[in-house]
Formats: sequence, structure tokens, C-alpha cells
Amino acid sequence: MRYLTPLAFALAFAAQAQPYLIGNRSITFFDASRNRNIATNLYYPGVSAGSNAAVLAGEWPVLVVGHGFVMGTDAYANLWNHFVPRGYIVALPTTESGFAPNHNNFGLDIAFVSLALQAANSEAASPFYQRVAPTSALMGHSMGGGSSFLGAANNTSITTVVNFAAAGTNPSAVAACAQVQVPTLVFAGGNDCVTPIPQHQQPMYDALAVPCRAFVSITGGGHCYFAESNFNCNFGELTCTPAPAISRAAQHDVVNDFATLWLDHFLKGDDAALAAFIDSTSLSTRVTATTTCELPTAMNEAASSERFVWPTIADERISIRSESPALMELFNAQGVGVLSQKLRSGVEAIDLRSLATGSYLVALEADGVRRMQRVVIAR
Repeated sequence: MRYLTPLAFALAFAAQAQPYLIGNRSITFFDASRNRNIATNLYYPGVSAGSNAAVLAGEWPVLVVGHGFVMGTDAYANLWNHFVPRGYIVALPTTESGFAPNHNNFGLDIAFVSLALQAANSEAASPFYQRVAPTSALMGHSMGGGSSFLGAANNTSITTVVNFAAAGTNPSAVAACAQVQVPTLVFAGGNDCVTPIPQHQQPMYDALAVPCRAFVSITGGGHCYFAESNFNCNFGELTCTPAPAISRAAQHDVVNDFATLWLDHFLKGDDAALAAFIDSTSLSTRVTATTTCELPTAMNEAASSERFVWPTIADERISIRSESPALMELFNAQGVGVLSQKLRSGVEAIDLRSLATGSYLVALEADGVRRMQRVVIAR
């Protein structure tokens, strides 16, 4: 099953059947203000796959990911293997990887790599010349998650923060959260015994003051399952309980589904992706989630306009009315695209017999306007 945003669903066969190839290279950035080298592993859409491949033409948003305590960047292959084919640059600083990390330096490193890649877009000698979009996210797991808040505090050069099982830091990530000025998505594992939610992610989320913020706790999720299997992380998780109650692959699926919708909205400007994200926070059975985010005004107007789908509680078919040719997309409660169909003007019937019972979101795009309406399949 493909997990798609509304904007991407119409291009499913072109974009998903032929995802971008993954190029990779290592660059050491230099922060003159701290006289500090920041070695970084980068993964990006490439002209070809593999080491030192040329960066594919286009402007790609940047995701800077901070690693966990004594965890190498190779533990986050799940992130670059998911996001690079979808048109993102994923950068992983390798600093502060020892047993006595400096959290403040690591947070500043994460923030600086974002700035350095933005600057590289204007540097003719850089392999990323004219290849970097003006939007970026600071991200991280465990120690890197807490450090991402340190890097985001009072940082207006970034677009959003997304982190996974963020751990407490010194200086305090909780205190830093009060200074974050961009939309923020906090992931947690419901069965995280390494950085339990009440002592770590919840106080951080509660300290956030930005108007748009979201908390997604993965039911049965573990601390280490946000990454690939890693000896050091696994060893720490073995010494505490409760253990994860879902598979690593299932946890990755949740992260991919929710984070993709969030990032596609804030870094690529897809309003429909935010609509699907908000809908999924209230409907998904895989998470316990909350958000303060609201749809943009134009999306609210479209969503509240006259009904174009009937009946709203159906078993076999629904009817859709459009005044002009349109694209209809249907998304389930997890934000997964399950049906796409081009419609003529007038009224057309949509067969629902192949779909399971439950709540769905219908998106109808015509003449540059997207409208949304919820329907329920009940049998």
C-alpha cells in the first residue's frame, strides 16, 4: 500500500513508480563563529545512485537529523530511504558521537548544517549549487531530538521542527521549547522505557508556545524503533520495561505516514497534506495524538462550502457533483490514498464496494480549488 499525500496521489504512478535515486556524500562544514568543523553525511536526490553522485536538478527541502546517544548516523537509513526518494535532502551531522557529548554544541551543529546548506545553494563551487529549497526542518532522535530543540530556540531561519523520542538535555530542552518559533511535531513511543513520555516528550510539548504544534504517541511504540536496529540503543532498551508492542516496521510506517504529511505541508506548501494530517490525528487507531494546528483560511472555506458528496453515510456508492472536470481522491483514516478518479462535469457515482468500513476523507479538486468532505462507509 502506498502512503501518499493528497497532492501526490494524482501523480502516484509517475512519482512513486519512479522515485528519485539516492545519492550520498560527506561534507565537513566549518562554523567560523565557533571555530568548529561539523562532519556531515548527506543523502539527496541524485542523477544516479551512490557515493558522490551529482545532485539532481531541482530545489529540494532540507531535513537535518540529529543522532541518538552513541548511535551512528547509519541507524537512520529508514529516514533517508523514505524521504530522499520523495524529494528531500537528508543531512546527518556526525559530531558528539562519544560517551560525553556536549548537547549544546550538538544543537548548534544541527542548526548550522541547515544554514550551511541554504548558503550552498548560492555557492557556485558547491555540489548543492541551485539545488536547495529555502525551507528546512531540524529533526532528531533521542539525544538528537532534544538537541534539535536547542538548535531551534529563537531560530527563525528554519521552517519546522520534527523529532522522535526526544531526550532531556543539558542545557534544558524543555526550556528551549519555550523559545521555539516554528511549527513543531513531537513523536513519542507509547512503550518508550528509555525516555518515558511523562519525563521527556510531554514536558517539552507542554512548554511549546507556537500556535501550530502536534504530539503523536505511537501505540505500543518503542524508543529504538524510531531508527534501524542499533546495538547501543538496543542494549539500553533491553534493561527496562515495557518492551515495544509493535514491530519496528510498523513504527516506521506510522512515522513515515504522519511525518510525510507534516513535512509536505510545511516544506512544500501542500495545504491538503495538513488537512489529511489533522484528520488522521483524530481518526487513526495507531496513535494517540493531539494538534493545535488549523487549516489555512482558504482550506477552511473550501471545506465548509456546500456539500458535493451524498450520502455522507453510505454502503456501496456515493455520488459526487462537480461543475467542471475534476480530480477526486479518497483517503482513509490514516491519511493513506485508497482511490483516485478523474471526473467529468455533472454528477458521477463512485463505487465503494472494495473499501473497508470506516471514515474517509473525499478531496475534490477542480479549477484550482480543492474541497473536502468526510464520508462514512457503514455496512
